[in-house]
Amino acid sequence: MLQDLRYSFRGLIKSPAFTVIAILSLGLGIGVNTSIFSLVNAAILRPLPVERPDQIVTLRGAPKDGHDSFNLSFPAYLDVRERNSVFSDIAAGRFITFNLSRGNLTERMWGYLVTGNYFDLLGAKAMLGRTFLPEEDRAEGANPVVVLSHDCWRNRFGSDPDVVGKTVLLNNHEFTVIGVAPAGFFGTEVAFSPELWAPMMMQEQADPGMNWLHNRREGRLNQVIARLKAGVGKAQAQAQLSSIADQLLKDYPTTDKGQTIVLAPPGFFVPQLRDAVGLFGVLLLGIGGFVVLLACTNLASLLLARAAARRKEIAVRLAIGAGRRRLVQQLLTESLLISVIGGIAGLLVSVWVNSLLTAFRPPLDFPFNIRLSIDHRVLLFAIGVSTLTGILFGLMPALQATRLDLVSGLKEQSSGLHVSKLRNSLVSMQIALSLLLLVCAGLVLRSLMNAQHMDVGFNNQNALEMSFDVGLQGYDESKGRQFFNQVLHRVTAIRGVEAAGLAGYLPLALDKSGRSVQVDGYVPRKGETPYVLSTRVSSDYFKSMGIPVLRGRAFTEHDDVTSSRVVIVNEAFVRRYWPAEQGVGKRVRINGADGPYAEIAGIVKDGKYLSLGEPAEPFLYIPIMQEYQSQVAMVVRTANEPSAMIATIRAEVRDLDPHLPVYDVKTLDEHMLISLLPARLAASLLASFGTLALVLAAIGIYGVMLNVVTQRTREIGIRVALGATRSDVVRMIVGRGVIVAGSGIAIGLVVSFGLTRLIASLLYGVSTTDAAVFAGVSIGLLLLAMCASYIPARRATKIDPLVALHYE
Repeated sequence: MLQDLRYSFRGLIKSPAFTVIAILSLGLGIGVNTSIFSLVNAAILRPLPVERPDQIVTLRGAPKDGHDSFNLSFPAYLDVRERNSVFSDIAAGRFITFNLSRGNLTERMWGYLVTGNYFDLLGAKAMLGRTFLPEEDRAEGANPVVVLSHDCWRNRFGSDPDVVGKTVLLNNHEFTVIGVAPAGFFGTEVAFSPELWAPMMMQEQADPGMNWLHNRREGRLNQVIARLKAGVGKAQAQAQLSSIADQLLKDYPTTDKGQTIVLAPPGFFVPQLRDAVGLFGVLLLGIGGFVVLLACTNLASLLLARAAARRKEIAVRLAIGAGRRRLVQQLLTESLLISVIGGIAGLLVSVWVNSLLTAFRPPLDFPFNIRLSIDHRVLLFAIGVSTLTGILFGLMPALQATRLDLVSGLKEQSSGLHVSKLRNSLVSMQIALSLLLLVCAGLVLRSLMNAQHMDVGFNNQNALEMSFDVGLQGYDESKGRQFFNQVLHRVTAIRGVEAAGLAGYLPLALDKSGRSVQVDGYVPRKGETPYVLSTRVSSDYFKSMGIPVLRGRAFTEHDDVTSSRVVIVNEAFVRRYWPAEQGVGKRVRINGADGPYAEIAGIVKDGKYLSLGEPAEPFLYIPIMQEYQSQVAMVVRTANEPSAMIATIRAEVRDLDPHLPVYDVKTLDEHMLISLLPARLAASLLASFGTLALVLAAIGIYGVMLNVVTQRTREIGIRVALGATRSDVVRMIVGRGVIVAGSGIAIGLVVSFGLTRLIASLLYGVSTTDAAVFAGVSIGLLLLAMCASYIPARRATKIDPLVALHYE
């Protein structure tokens, strides 16, 4: 083996062009796949950075007759903690925002309210100071203490070694820093990075206006984590949880009706995200597998050409007694050496790609952070892919090279017909896979172009948004209403501002809210509980968003707590509940059968509320002055470029309250990027993979045509000697390349017609069999084949007939 390695290494040094192309092809393919596996590893496979992570599970509520889960309430958490015998400990947490005030600066940050046993359950020890004591989480509002994350301590407090014991102002309440968490500890979430932790009993100060600690109807706990006792399996734990849920149903028949408690894997707030990430990772690995396959077909093609050039050497070895098995071993060692070096190059590519992915920050308000790293699982994956490619795609050329006739091999006489067909087949496969990736990228790119001009129900031109939460600054309802009126009055008075409005949340944001309704004149079907999406808005919201009022009227300043209840609905609401009516003047209970009646004052245009691909859904608007909420988004419509108005509008808000942080500031054009993020990511990934596939395919075609020219040197010389012109030679070589590419394109079109349906959910206004995309990609690949074949063809035109006739 050592002898074969030395011989292979010397051979690779003597053929630098072959070596560079082979290693570059494999390095790119393996590197991309290793990065994809790093993502899957970080999100799903890698154990949590806590003590004995295999014992950690999460608990969630779930309907008995459904699959979707929901957050548990704090009283339900207490019941499970007291009644179970399968967990050694159970802790709970809620992900919330904090306003950190220091001097004249107030910053918005995300952190956790957690029970006092949170750090002890996870086995996390403070790097500085200490974590919570049990008694600090018993009396409500009695212990205003906080533990900082390592990143928060470093970035916001300058790594102050004396930070423990200092007082910080959070949500206008003083908290004492008692500790700093160790570096790399973020709890049990794989994609979020909290900056601090506060005791659960400080809920009123940290999460004001909610009062959910004693309300069984309020499922506010994003996390309920538990540690299984030694020897207790998940099936046993689940059985007891189901039993506890049955007991709670008897004790609380109204609030717990139809509910149970289920185990879920840790790592994500919503377990469905784990499935979505897993599916996304599998799809990416599938696409990455195509790229590796392209790289491997290049390697096999190059090895076949290299073996054909070494026919005489191999024939001599066989003639003097070398066994075929021994030669196959030597050739396979060479391919494995190439794949191992390619794997090392792939790891370097993966490190670079991972750094780009880690630096990516989507336009989201919360701290999204995927922590990618090269650990032993990623290394084993890279080694496995490298070894597998070296064996699978090195064995075929090795077997082919040692299957030859000694006489013709010693004379270096062979038509090479079988080898040529094999190489042509490999290149056709490359073209087919490249076409599939490029067609998918083309469809998604066309979809993005369509989405930018799609009618979403509002006008995103010349408008901006910014959000603030006055509740975190201690505003009560009366003071909050006053602030809203003042800020709207000040902003609308700014020169260049046409309208300003408030909303609980904007359409196509990562947020939603809804409520049960009871509609006059509508008889629900059996088992149906009418439920619609809703939000609270101010009087000029529709003008600010550019949403036309089709019938009736918009809200006015008089629609407040002193006036009768009114709502505005969209066209889809009227079509569903009063298909033969105009809708204006009808009544609806806006909080189910027990809620107050409200009269429909107006009908507005349908829009897109959750995603661009959704059908028209009923939507309900409620005056924010009749149903108050403290956290709002302000929309401002301007006469000119909206981004130029941001500083002026910020100044008006700061003048009213210098300590109120304004966040999520962007134009509505930028707001649209959130809904386009999945499609943009898909387009970027597919375009990157497609471009890489295109480069590999070009290398493959070039290699095949260069080999054709080398093998047919004598034939070309004879043709030139008999009068063939340069254009005849170019036409012959390029035509051969077009034929090889054409067969791959034909196969790729058939495959693409079937597989593009998998990306249908990412497409807006584009068919999965769009003729323009399929035709454009096919023509582009044909042109690529012609260009890649032209260079070897030019070389063929320079062959001297006299030299060619003496070639063999």
